[in-house]
Amino acid sequence: MRYKYCPECGFCLFDKEAGDDGAVPYCDRCKRYWFDSFSCCVIVMVVNEFNEIALLRQSYISDEYQTFVAGFMTPGETAEQAAVREVKEELGLDVGKLVYAGTHWFAKREQLMHAFIGHVRRSDFRLSTEVDSASWVSLEDAPSKMFPDRPGNTQHIIYRQYLDSLSDRKFRGTRIGFSLW
Repeated sequence: MRYKYCPECGFCLFDKEAGDDGAVPYCDRCKRYWFDSFSCCVIVMVVNEFNEIALLRQSYISDEYQTFVAGFMTPGETAEQAAVREVKEELGLDVGKLVYAGTHWFAKREQLMHAFIGHVRRSDFRLSTEVDSASWVSLEDAPSKMFPDRPGNTQHIIYRQYLDSLSDRKFRGTRIGFSLW
């Protein structure tokens, strides 16, 4: 979001050079720059010891496709804390191991997505009211149920990272199994 008015005093902002950042909205009354802002969110591919992925159906997002756990970060919360919290809130599962999977810009909503792979023990879901349904889906079947693979779709990027990690372990001769630690 690009500020037009000062969030503190309501004064109309004007562009003022801010060093290497170029022209930035500035409040002459408060003597403060107002840099563009955006929401920070988390997206978590939840996987269990059988290499099944938890896919959620949320009708407010799509009636056709399923998604991963996702949600907004709250002030004072780290991305890792938000990821663990969102998995607990939406699915009722405890994350045993959390693997960072990078950041991704979601241009449609001007959101910075912090991506993770969350390892859990397989158990029944305890769904929040914002989740219509969830199911454990095999690695092979998951792509056909997820949003289509196209630029900007973080789901498929995380999914491929997970597949690559399995291939790397197999190549190195490490047992492909499940460990929370």
